Amino acid sequence: MDLIIVPPLTDFTTEVVPPAGAEVLDLNERIVERLADPSRLKAAAERLDGGPLTALLDRAAAAVLERKAFDDAHLRAVGTALRLAADPAVRLSIDDLELAEGSTQSSRDVLGAAGRCELFGPEVELAMAAARGRRAHVVVDDGQQLPAAFALVSALGAGQVTLCGRLAAEYGAALRRVPELAGVELLAWSPERVIRPLWYDAVPMGRACTWHRPDAAPAEGAPLCDAPDTQPGKRVRWVTGACPPPASGPWAGRLDAVGAAAFPGDVLARCRGLTITVTRIDFLAAVTGLNGVTVNLRRLLAGIPPGVPVTCELVLGAPGMDAGVVGESVELLAEGAGGVRLAGLRPYRMAIRSGWAGQSVRFPPDAANDLARWIEFDAPDTMRAYEVAAMIRTWVGRLRGLPAGRLAACSVAGQEPASAWHLCTEVDRAGARPCGQSAPAWDPCAEVVSGGAGPDGGGPGTFAVSLRSGRSFRLHPYEVAPVSRLAADDPHALDGLPERARTELTTGLARAGVLRGHG
Repeated sequence: MDLIIVPPLTDFTTEVVPPAGAEVLDLNERIVERLADPSRLKAAAERLDGGPLTALLDRAAAAVLERKAFDDAHLRAVGTALRLAADPAVRLSIDDLELAEGSTQSSRDVLGAAGRCELFGPEVELAMAAARGRRAHVVVDDGQQLPAAFALVSALGAGQVTLCGRLAAEYGAALRRVPELAGVELLAWSPERVIRPLWYDAVPMGRACTWHRPDAAPAEGAPLCDAPDTQPGKRVRWVTGACPPPASGPWAGRLDAVGAAAFPGDVLARCRGLTITVTRIDFLAAVTGLNGVTVNLRRLLAGIPPGVPVTCELVLGAPGMDAGVVGESVELLAEGAGGVRLAGLRPYRMAIRSGWAGQSVRFPPDAANDLARWIEFDAPDTMRAYEVAAMIRTWVGRLRGLPAGRLAACSVAGQEPASAWHLCTEVDRAGARPCGQSAPAWDPCAEVVSGGAGPDGGGPGTFAVSLRSGRSFRLHPYEVAPVSRLAADDPHALDGLPERARTELTTGLARAGVLRGHG
């Protein structure tokens, strides 16, 4: 094993640790760097690829990426770059890939996407140059990597490829039945993944302090956080799915509640960040996992070192979980119940190889889905897909402080409770003190950009643009200077404006989503 290839698209805040003597070609890292290159985004903005709003988002993302702060805003900018990368076969987001036609559960659909996809072209060429007749071990941990993995098999030759990784190990039998993969070797081995030191050592997202790196001075006036294991190069193992934490050393993970609750104390003591997936929460005493089993998280929370971030990702639409139950769970997590924050919301999928402890009826997968990983089901008192989608849209619109995605960097980063971002929905009469704050506060995921026309049909101008909401607000010429100072964290930036002008301005900025505390 001398060549390990990591295909797009997987968590770019992690990296593979190769065995001794092996070389890693991380195509996932390469494509993220290429698509999120500020110069590429600026060029796209000049060409007006996608229209005026897209050009504004390109410029805002480029400005954030040029700062190289590796914080929440940086993640949002990367996500924007991936989302705006047009392709006839696939649609990207910060933590997912969807096929333009079909599903990654069907090898026919994946093969079709692999043949039409243009985004992966430069990375496939890199792999061909690196392999040069050598056997390539292609790591497939996630379903969203399948189109690129199939493209690599086609380019390198099935006889020269070994598929490995979590997904290849779990669904090896199904992959063997795909005719186009005949000749591919399958290996039930997954390389170790660690959080990239660049992200683990970076400024904690959402905190007013910095984790000092010896090779860089802290920001002026920013207090230092007491955070464990922040030495540059410290390897923090990233644990997901059914993989157990390492026998020694620090780790962080995104894990189901049932499995995480069973970890012994010595394992919990080495945790450096944990996101727990749940389908229901009741004051932490009763938390239901993805298999319908209810566990108590109090021992887990007591065993994790103080200051280590613990979050819950709420999965909506599980059997027997109606809208009332789910809504109560969201509210508890949004308020940071027991010190546990909300890590995000996503629809429930019943894994094909797992069951549910409660009542449910499982339906066999569609015959066309030869790579099926989840199945349809029915159960009383269960939210329908349209209800799940509507509830997620509603809450995501209110909870402005949710992490950027299901990434390792988000699990180890310090975040403010989501409620701190959504409790205010109006601007007071003076326009300068949004709901309990002494002055408007700029969202770090927003930028002031200029040089192009806006989506309002007007000519070139200057705009406040939010990478969090995807919206913009055109600034009058007299507003540019004070809003720029506001973006530079000057709490008195708007004090010189007349009351009416200040009210209109803060209302517009709030609607665009560029002020903290406003949706």
